[in-house]
Amino acid sequence: MEIKVLGRLSVSVGGSATVPTDQQVCRVLALLALNADQVVPTCLIAHELWPDGLLPRSDSQVVTHVAAVRTLLADALRHGRDRGTGRTDGRDLLISTPGGYRLDSTGWQLDARRFERDLAAGYRAMAAGDPARASERLHDALSLWQGEALAGLPQGVPLRSHTARLEQARADAVEQWAAIELQLGRHRERLGELGELAARYPSHQGLQRHYIRALQRCGRSAEALRVYERLDAALRREGDAKMSLDLLRLRHRALSGGSRRVVAQREPLRVAAR
Repeated sequence: MEIKVLGRLSVSVGGSATVPTDQQVCRVLALLALNADQVVPTCLIAHELWPDGLLPRSDSQVVTHVAAVRTLLADALRHGRDRGTGRTDGRDLLISTPGGYRLDSTGWQLDARRFERDLAAGYRAMAAGDPARASERLHDALSLWQGEALAGLPQGVPLRSHTARLEQARADAVEQWAAIELQLGRHRERLGELGELAARYPSHQGLQRHYIRALQRCGRSAEALRVYERLDAALRREGDAKMSLDLLRLRHRALSGGSRRVVAQREPLRVAAR
């Protein structure tokens, strides 16, 4: 069984995905999954569900939602019994404790944890001076994403703290992966993918810088200038007109048609602070 949060929330068993329809149940499941093996206090669940203030009998409503999560997981486990999950009862998976609930991670996977493991492996490879391996593992991590974290699901402060952290880790990984690909000289092979990523992160200066550099290495200085102009407009819309010095230099090179200097220059890899 796998619980997926890197996109729309779903519970998958044997290739068959179940998407819960009750948003409150989804939020409880997501909070428990993102805190797997830790006790999630009842008050934290209530704060997630009712951020504007607790409703009357909120504790009993939390119990009802947790019971629905337990039923959902039990149904998924029963369907997966013949596929070697080894568990068929949600009660030994979602455990009641004094003051809260704990989701045991035994026998199932969370895509966010796989993302973080692949990410860590990529950064270790970078630190060890193996850019090809680093690129592979970072790409593995990024390929797990199917949209924004918990896409379409309302989020209170507890869930937003998790999704914001994951989204920032994703953006850092995208920038690092792009830098490695350029270091490996794969600007032509990755140009289309870099363009898609640049469109997804229109104001991310690091990623836009790598895309502009790749375009210049391919001799497409006019297109590189258009990317720069789009970035400048995006930053102004967000109230931040400050452009990095590296980008200003790239713009100057594009205006000068100096693509040869760009091809010869390789940026040192920097492991993102995590």
